[in-house]
Amino acid sequence: MQSSRRRRDQRQRQRRREAEAARRHGIVEAVVQHLPAELHAEIHRRLDFLRRLAFASVCGASGRRMLRQEAPWLILPGEAEEKPTALPMAKEKPAASLRTSDDMRGRVIIGSTGGWLVTADEQGGLRTANPATEEHADLPAITTIPFLRSLWGRWFYLDVAPFLQIQFGGPPPPEDKDWGPKPRTSTLTAAQMRQKFYPKFVLSVSPRLGSYAAMLITDRHIGTPAFVVAEDPVPAWRMARSPDGVEDAIHHDGRFYSVTYTGRVEAWQCDDETGEFTSQVVAPPLAAAAHDEKKQLRRKYLAASTDGRLMAVLKHTEVVEEKGEYSYMNKWITRVHFEVQVLDQANGRWEAADMGGAALFVGVNGTVCVSAREHRGIAAGIIYFTDDEVGDACLRQAHGANYQYRGARDDTELQETGVYCLKLGKVIKRIPDPEDGVHPCWPPPAWFTPSFL
Repeated sequence: MQSSRRRRDQRQRQRRREAEAARRHGIVEAVVQHLPAELHAEIHRRLDFLRRLAFASVCGASGRRMLRQEAPWLILPGEAEEKPTALPMAKEKPAASLRTSDDMRGRVIIGSTGGWLVTADEQGGLRTANPATEEHADLPAITTIPFLRSLWGRWFYLDVAPFLQIQFGGPPPPEDKDWGPKPRTSTLTAAQMRQKFYPKFVLSVSPRLGSYAAMLITDRHIGTPAFVVAEDPVPAWRMARSPDGVEDAIHHDGRFYSVTYTGRVEAWQCDDETGEFTSQVVAPPLAAAAHDEKKQLRRKYLAASTDGRLMAVLKHTEVVEEKGEYSYMNKWITRVHFEVQVLDQANGRWEAADMGGAALFVGVNGTVCVSAREHRGIAAGIIYFTDDEVGDACLRQAHGANYQYRGARDDTELQETGVYCLKLGKVIKRIPDPEDGVHPCWPPPAWFTPSFL
């Protein structure tokens, strides 16, 4: 009896505390929103990262438009009961826990556009969140694709025949290594969806506006992108034709741009009548520059330069042998190399770029180019990169290898976040660099550029 009374009293005290906190928040919000927008910008400039987020959440839409553009931050995974940590790349206060809901815990970030993160859970669900404003937006279920079905929330079945009709306009060619000459059913567990079905998600604008389009890049085995438009009467995912398979994409200058696995760069447009997305080639084929035969092209990314031109970032790997004091101490090391090309639209060619005063942030969840002059602590000619091998990271986590120990077989340049100097042609730093030499590798780190709109 006394125990029941104590629990009831505790719940009442908790409700009173929450009501008082809400009342105070309302007062602060009302006062701040009556301040001149110019004063919002001045206050914002003087605060550290977390206080900027807190301030932005109460200053209203008009005030948020005056807040300065943030440099990208790195979101590091937390343990099961911990929130993710935001690590500054520009010169800021130390890393701090993000003010996000519990929905971020254990979820994989597969998209980062305009300050909004898109995350995938173990049940195949997709959600968006803005950590700067703590807003959330729902996305249509992936099962709105007509030929993708879910069974008991644990399995997903892809009806291959209609899918192949969209991708190839008929049966796949006999030489196709993924689908082969005969269609078949493709089955994935819910947990495998974020490993093998949708590795990246691109938003056109903030989903809070309710008038966005979104592009879902599927794994190479699937290849075909999917699109959704929020303004449709019943928003649903639509697959689009792409025989070569889309490897990466961005939203730039009002359109989606993509690069295929074969190097074709295309722009996408939506038919107003049918709602279908189609593409057209807008640049010459993207090819890697001449490299040593030991170097392997691992991945291609698209980005927009600070002056609005299309950029391509090519990631190569090279396996080299490091000599030890004795032959049995030799070990193989995977090195990462990048090259950057910029599209010369007038002459219709790709040109090697030294990036000038810009820096690149590259990752499977998004690629961003920023001016190093505008952000103190961001170095020019530097590529900040994260682990983009989400499938491998998922397998390592499933087998209990959630930590990468230095001193073991060294392929950490693939598995960790690093800083690559384009001029020197090598990785010059790993992020973070903890004193104990160990840090979580799952979920994979991701770039996040705070936006308050």
